[in-house]
Amino acid sequence: MKLFKTVLLASALALSANVSTAETAATASLSKADIEKIVHDYLIENPEILMEMNVKLQKKMAEEAVSMDKAYINEYRDYLFNNPADASIGPKDAKNVIIEFSDYNCGYCKRSKQLFFKLLKEHEKANDIRYIFKEYPILGDGSTIAARASLAVYKLYPEQFLTYHMEIIDGKRVESEDDIKKAVVKLNLKWDKIKELMDSKEIREIIKLNQSKGQAMNVSGTPCYIINDEFVRGAPTSLDYIKDKLK
Repeated sequence: MKLFKTVLLASALALSANVSTAETAATASLSKADIEKIVHDYLIENPEILMEMNVKLQKKMAEEAVSMDKAYINEYRDYLFNNPADASIGPKDAKNVIIEFSDYNCGYCKRSKQLFFKLLKEHEKANDIRYIFKEYPILGDGSTIAARASLAVYKLYPEQFLTYHMEIIDGKRVESEDDIKKAVVKLNLKWDKIKELMDSKEIREIIKLNQSKGQAMNVSGTPCYIINDEFVRGAPTSLDYIKDKLK
């Protein structure tokens, strides 16, 4: 209601600019309620004005969001692109960079992962994409366990990280450490070493950093991507949508 009254008042000011001085003087004695009713009736008779206002508002909000996202990337560029704790695949000097904020228990993350890895397969020969994994658990304890284990696996077994990653992301929901342990044993990795590292302060601090920086950049859900200096919030709808953002 407050917003509607603001719109009415703004409309009243705009309309008043189009009336003569005499007419303005004649309406000076009108109450605020009278003016609001006049404007309300006018807008009801000319609803296209409200539609036009809404289109302009949406456009302005979208432009402001893009501007804010660019500011986030500039401010946190070193953290985003150069954090050695993050798992990554592809050459560091690749002309395309994709950063993924993801949760292992996120259904949309699981589905969109298929699109991105199909893209990586298509670009395998060109080898022009660097893909950075930001562990961003937001869906409970199971997600946090999976994220900590992922960071530990990357640090201990970087050459086997991707195989491990796909084993977890393609598997069932992670509820406990036992779910991770089964995958680790299946891949012939040493669970005791992974367990020790994933419980360390070092790994926990990386998760805290990701959550802190993500919140500062308005990463409110997963998946969230940065593709060559452009935020993509939510799961992409098609492979072509992603390709359009590549260089």
